This record gives sequence, structure tokens and C-alpha cells, in this order.
Amino acid sequence: MISVLETVKFLSVHRTFLILLCILIVFLFYGNSSPLVDQDEAAYAGFSRSMMETGDYLTMDFPYSTPHRKPPLHFWITSSLFKIFGSTEWVLRLFPALCILGTSLLTYHLTNVMYGSRTALYAFSILSFSLYFPLNGKIALVDSLLVFFGMVGFVSLFHWIQSKRKIFVLLFWLSVSLGLLVKGPPILIFLGGTCVLLLSVNQIRSEIWKLNPFIFLPIAFLPLLLWGYLSWQKDNGSLIRWMLDWYIFRRATDPVFGQSGPPGTYLVLFVVTLFPWSRLYLSFLNENGWKLIAYLKTEGFGVIKNLLPWHWEKSNFIFTSKRFLLLGLSFSWLFYECLASKLPSYPLSAYPILAILLGDQLARKHNQIYMYRLYLTVSILMIATISFIVLPKFSEMRTDTIKAASMVQSLVPVNETLHSFGAHGIPSFAYYYHRPIHEMTWEQIQTTKGYFLVSESDYVVWKGLGLEWEGIGEPLSIYAYDRNKKLTLRLVKTKGL
Repeated sequence: MISVLETVKFLSVHRTFLILLCILIVFLFYGNSSPLVDQDEAAYAGFSRSMMETGDYLTMDFPYSTPHRKPPLHFWITSSLFKIFGSTEWVLRLFPALCILGTSLLTYHLTNVMYGSRTALYAFSILSFSLYFPLNGKIALVDSLLVFFGMVGFVSLFHWIQSKRKIFVLLFWLSVSLGLLVKGPPILIFLGGTCVLLLSVNQIRSEIWKLNPFIFLPIAFLPLLLWGYLSWQKDNGSLIRWMLDWYIFRRATDPVFGQSGPPGTYLVLFVVTLFPWSRLYLSFLNENGWKLIAYLKTEGFGVIKNLLPWHWEKSNFIFTSKRFLLLGLSFSWLFYECLASKLPSYPLSAYPILAILLGDQLARKHNQIYMYRLYLTVSILMIATISFIVLPKFSEMRTDTIKAASMVQSLVPVNETLHSFGAHGIPSFAYYYHRPIHEMTWEQIQTTKGYFLVSESDYVVWKGLGLEWEGIGEPLSIYAYDRNKKLTLRLVKTKGL
């Protein structure tokens, strides 16, 4: 009996949190020296290394990477880390892993302030040991930085409303400014949209206006605008015009990379990505769905009227932690249900908020301890399986471009530029090749002489049209796992070289 009591005492809420924190740290930083992931991560690695090597922090130029250009903060941070620690895969993934860790800690902190330490433990566990969210710390994408800065702003907003301390106003606008330099509009959609909805709560409306958006929003834009101005001066606006078209105008109306879906896509997707906590998510939807139906039946068409800003003055909404969280979901999740493009990372900022709400959902159940231990056991087994079986297997699939780059390096003279024709979409090959690659158009291919990397089918076609090419070595076979297809490439050269 004594040993059982001692075990229960040892596994207190705080000790359990520290144990899980250690497990999360090991998961996030273990095995991060694996080959680059095509296409985004490899493209970001290429941009960052090019900046480090050339000292040009405005140009984003790397083979096969044009669609992956972003505002530059992620690349600036990574290039700085490359300069200090070396340009390795582990260093590339260091800061994104820290951002996911920081987001999990901020989630624990905010839940602890709102609901107490036990619910905070539940929320931390749901976020950090679900299927999808922690994997964002294993790959160097801009989304991990964006969700961290978004969470910093969200937590700062809550503390400002509660404490009125001006340091939180500064942190809020700093997070907005850094988020804009990471990915542009999404940070404004999330935090700006949340603030607009909070104006509907009379009790805190004055605190929202005291954020002084008409003063601090232009200031928050200054770093992005300065970078945009310098970039415009350098390339006559080519990059900025492309970004406005690709990231704003096109994504609002058209699918990107063929990934589209109807409204409700993320509603269903969360069932998978929140595994093994999916039952809590379904319970949350069931409970709040019936509440919404009952509210609609009671209010009728008055609901639409209450949504209009000019009727907010007459509303009598009370500020609560749950209302704050639900309003946060509106522009971190529901907004993206309305877009034609449906990338899995769009609602990433919703995961910490959902984790808090699901933690509260679990804390109100009579058998919460039993359910938590059951879900957590499955979670840890899942994390172990991913770490020691799934990710190493996936790592083996990504070695083709390393082998191909090594082979081409041995066949192409050091002082020769490799000309590439065709949308191969393999920036990891360009990263490991680490020599100049010139992407060509079909008009240039007839007048250029040298060494070429082309697909097997293009090799047959162009040779049949009379180009004097001769193959070098064996065909290169690369499994493009991001498209689930095998690429067969040929290294050729102009006859007579």
C-alpha cells in the first residue's frame, strides 16, 4: 500500500509534465540528420545556404524551388545557424523544432492560467503527442515558426485582457511583425480576425482598442515593407509581384499543388491528425454542436443580426476563457474551410487552441484519469513507433537524390554548369549536388552546349529531333515520394565535349 502511494505521489501532475517534456524533447531532436524532404524543406535549405554563401539576403534563387519562395525570416535565421554550426540537416531543423517545443510550452502555460495544472497537463499531452502536430518539428518548414509566433501573440492578447500590462501589447505586436516576415498574411488573419471578433464582447472592447492598431499595425508592417522595398529595388519588383499573385490572389480562389477540398475538409481531417485523442474531439463536436443547434432554435434569425458589428453594442456577451478560445478558432480554422486551396498546414494555429478545449473536455469527465492514461499510453507507443520505425524507413526512401547527386558530381567536370530541362521538382538533388545548375526553357535547349540533366522521355524525343546528345553513364532512378512516382533521368552531353 505504501509503495502504491509513493508511486502516485511521484507521478504528480508536475512530475508527469516534466517526464513528458523530456520525451517530447527527445522526439523532436532525435534522428534529425536524415536526408532532406522534397520539396519545401529542401528548397528552404537551398535558399538559406545560398544566402550564407553569397551574402545576398534578398535573392531567393535555388534550382527547382521557385514555387517555395516566402518572406525571408526563416531563411535568415537558418542561414545564420548554418554560419555558426555548419550547413547540416540537423542544424536546418533546429529552430523549427524549438518553435514546436515553444508552442507546446505556451499551450501548457495558457491552459494553466485558464483552467489549472491538471487541465494544462492534458492540453500539453494532446498537442505534443498527437499524430500530426509534433511532426512539424521534424521538418524545417515555415509553419512551425508561424504557429509559434501566432501562439505568442494569442497568449499575449489573453494576458493583456486579464492584466492590462503594456509588456503584453509589445509582445503581441512583435509577434505580428515577426509572423509577417515569416509568411505574410496568415498571422494577420489569425490574430487580427480574433481581435475583431473580441470587439463583440462589451466587457473587453476598450482593452482591444487600447492595442492601438492604427498606430502599431503600420509599425509592425515596417520590417516586411523594408524588405519588400529592398527586394523591389534589386529585381524591379519581380519577387513581390509573384508573391502577391501566388500567395494571396491565387490561393483565395484556386487550389495550390492540386490540393483542394470542400468546406468541412479540416473538420474531418482533425479526426485523423488528433489521433489517439480523436474521441475527445468528437465528444467536443457533439457537445458544442448540440449547444449551437439549441442556440439557433432559440434565437432564430436574431443570430444573423447579432453577428453584425453595428449590433454588438446591444449584445451582452460575457468574456470567458472558453469564449476567447472559440473565437480564436474562427480565424485559425473556420476561415480556411472557406478557401478553395486546402493544404494540411493552413489550420496549424488551431491545434494549440483545440488542445486546450479538448483538455478541458477531458477534465470534466468522471473517468478522466483512466481515459488520460489510456490515450497517453497509446500516444507514447505511437511516438516510439514513428521515431524508431516509420521515420527511419521514410529516411531510406529519401536517399535516391543523394546517390544521384554523387553520381553526377563524378561525371560532370567541376568547372561545368549542369543544364536542367524539365520540371523535375527535386531541390534536394540540387542541394546535395552543390554546384551550379541552370534551369532551361525549350527555346534555349537547341542553342546550348554542355552537360544536361533531362528525363528519359525528353532524351528520346530531343535526340529524335536531331540534337547531338550522347548519354553518360546509366539512367538515374529517383523515387519522387511527394508525387508517388519514379523519375528516370539521364545525364547527357553535347557530342564532341
